[in-house]
Amino acid sequence: MDQNKIDILQRALNREKQARKAAEAILEEKSRSLYETNKKLENLYSDLESEYTKTDSQLQGVFENIVDPYIIVNLVGDILRMNNAAMRLLGIPEKYPDENLAKMVHPEDVAYMVASFETFLKEGFIKDFEIRLITKYNEIKIVHVNGSVILDKGKPVAAQAIVRDITELKEKELVVELINSIGQSVLGKLDIYDIAFEITQKIADYLGTNDCVFYLCHEETEKVEQIAAYGKILNNHNKLIFSYNQGITGRVAKTGIGELIADTSLDKDYIVDDATRLSEITIPIKIGNKVIGVIDAEHKERDYFSYKHLDMLNSIASLVAMQVKSAIDLKERTRVESELRASEERLHTLMLNLDKGVLMSDEFGKVVFVNPRFCELFDIDVPPETLQGLDCLKAAENAKDQFENPESFINGIKTTLKNRELVINEEMVMKNGKTFEGGYIPIYKNGINKGDLWTYRDITIIKKYHESIETQKEKYVRIIANMNLGLLEFDNGNKIVMANQSFLNMSGYSEAELLGKNAIELLPIPSKGNKELLKKVIIQRDQGHASTFELEVKNKKGEKRFWLVSGAPNYNINGESDGGIGIHLDITEIKNLQIQKEQLLTQLEKSNDELQEYAHIVSHDLKSPLRSIYALIEWLKADNVGKLDEQSLIHFNLIESTLEKMEALITDILHYSEVGTEIDLKQEIDLNNLVDEVLSVLFKPEHITIYILNSLPTIFADKIKIHQLFQNLLSNAVKFIDKPNGFVKIDFEENKTHYQFSIKDNGCGIDEKYHQKIFEIFHALQEREDSTGIGLSIVKKIVELHKGEIWLESTPGEGTTFFFTIKK
Repeated sequence: MDQNKIDILQRALNREKQARKAAEAILEEKSRSLYETNKKLENLYSDLESEYTKTDSQLQGVFENIVDPYIIVNLVGDILRMNNAAMRLLGIPEKYPDENLAKMVHPEDVAYMVASFETFLKEGFIKDFEIRLITKYNEIKIVHVNGSVILDKGKPVAAQAIVRDITELKEKELVVELINSIGQSVLGKLDIYDIAFEITQKIADYLGTNDCVFYLCHEETEKVEQIAAYGKILNNHNKLIFSYNQGITGRVAKTGIGELIADTSLDKDYIVDDATRLSEITIPIKIGNKVIGVIDAEHKERDYFSYKHLDMLNSIASLVAMQVKSAIDLKERTRVESELRASEERLHTLMLNLDKGVLMSDEFGKVVFVNPRFCELFDIDVPPETLQGLDCLKAAENAKDQFENPESFINGIKTTLKNRELVINEEMVMKNGKTFEGGYIPIYKNGINKGDLWTYRDITIIKKYHESIETQKEKYVRIIANMNLGLLEFDNGNKIVMANQSFLNMSGYSEAELLGKNAIELLPIPSKGNKELLKKVIIQRDQGHASTFELEVKNKKGEKRFWLVSGAPNYNINGESDGGIGIHLDITEIKNLQIQKEQLLTQLEKSNDELQEYAHIVSHDLKSPLRSIYALIEWLKADNVGKLDEQSLIHFNLIESTLEKMEALITDILHYSEVGTEIDLKQEIDLNNLVDEVLSVLFKPEHITIYILNSLPTIFADKIKIHQLFQNLLSNAVKFIDKPNGFVKIDFEENKTHYQFSIKDNGCGIDEKYHQKIFEIFHALQEREDSTGIGLSIVKKIVELHKGEIWLESTPGEGTTFFFTIKK
């Protein structure tokens, strides 16, 4: 290649390098520009997202803090969102996935809602819309709605609304209307019956009922008079008991005895019975706190009336109370005058028949009244009226000789008249041995003395009664002081206030060392068990319960003692808790014996276990050589078949029979030793099923029949032992039947504490002299290969383990009946 071509190629290569560098520079500039633009976009997106979050948070805060209920629903009424105020109004919990607002509309307003909703969708908003809803509390609410449609791309997708509860406003409008109506009706009327009729008619119309009654309250007689009724009479009772304990009458409530009782524990201005869905209303008509009338009405519940503002109904009382009072004032004055005269007559009759002797004098000391009892006490044999006008002090002079100390009696009269101060319960001893109790009351009017009242009462019997009580008290105090049981009395703070001599001897302390000390801290050993026990006992005492418990204590010498304590709360004369009393018995010796007994029982249990183990070992060791002998006999017989004569075979058979009996005897001895071990007396056993099981395995010849005369009970006992009991008795009965037609009869009867069973057979019978011996171990009446003499011993042991008894009745040659009992 020549130089020109090389130069051309070199220049082309340089141009290409320059172009590449220029392109790289442009590309780098564009990349830098694109990167900066991308960063700007990222920052812009972040700012936009932050602004969106901020705006959304602000809207959420506005949504949640709207005071009025705010609700968003879809076009079929499903609730999409609501604030707390809406939840409270509708009674809907925080989570509401399946709630539908349309389904809460009152059934009578559904058609109205559907028509209004079509208009709402068409216009896009709704204002001043009122409708009834039934909340989740089952309350009927009247609500005022302002709402608008939510659009998405111009199409309705949901609705939002602010809902206000206007139920109370509606109620107030209705109540105000009622008050105005009643006010216009009763103004100017003075006849109480006219007023009552107008009130009952207006209230009945307002409540939508035909039953409304007006009662007039008579405080002085505690009676209630029915003076007006609209519609049918609610209660056919002319007299109604009424109480004025608090001066404010509450609800008139029906009772089951045909009367109306006023509940004075209620002092509200109106009473509504929520438990019966507001089925009755009582409105007292009051002047201040004094009830002069009561309106009692039944009503049919109105959908838009919740009765939360029934207190406004008391405005009725304000309108009619003065009218009612004016109408009854004249009647009231007449009644009061009549009652005053009756009260004076009652007082006079009371004083005439009073058990006390009464003498009344005027301000001049002249007798104005004496009752018959006064004349009886002082042996005055003239009518009481003849003493009127006598000088009181001269009459006392004439009667002074009846007193054991005449001068003291007269001086007391003069001192009392001089001081004119109240005297009560002054004792006076008479010469005839009687004791009088005197009293004096000065009579004042506007601070001026208007006379004197003297009273006398014969307290001779009461005085002797108190003296007898004191004598009995002293006797029991001596008994308590000298009885062998330790007696301790303590106050509510557990401080000792009394200890008898026996307690002092038991504790080793003197009375001075005990009085005022805390009984809980002084004597009991401060162990955890003692502390918990005493805490429980104190709680029981405070609840009014007595208790008995064992307590470990230390006497003054520091010796550990065991006391049995019986404690009970103590009460004062007013029935109030006043501490407690405890009776103590030192059971240390008994406790030591009990501990020794428990130790002996533990040793006995250990010995029994060892004996049981020994019995099993002995049984095994004894049976082993028997089996060896039995095997040797079998080998001898097998090896000498045809070689042994008849007598030898008889001897071998006799040896085998003896071996079998010996093995059976060892087995029965082992069973006998096991009867008292591993017993469970709490197993539920149907004896009908158990006897069937026994009979199914029992060998019974065809000529013997077994009868069960009555259905057997279900008992709680050890099933294995009871099975063995019936098996031994039934097999014995079958074994000893010697008649061609034999029978065994099973029967039972129920006693108060036990079940009694009997098993009767017609076998050979048992002579009476053997009735006890047959229950002894190894005692058999007949020598039989299948009898070891232990079976009935085992039966007796099983019965005794079940706290029962066993005995028999038998006639030789006729049969035997075994009786046994099992404790319930």
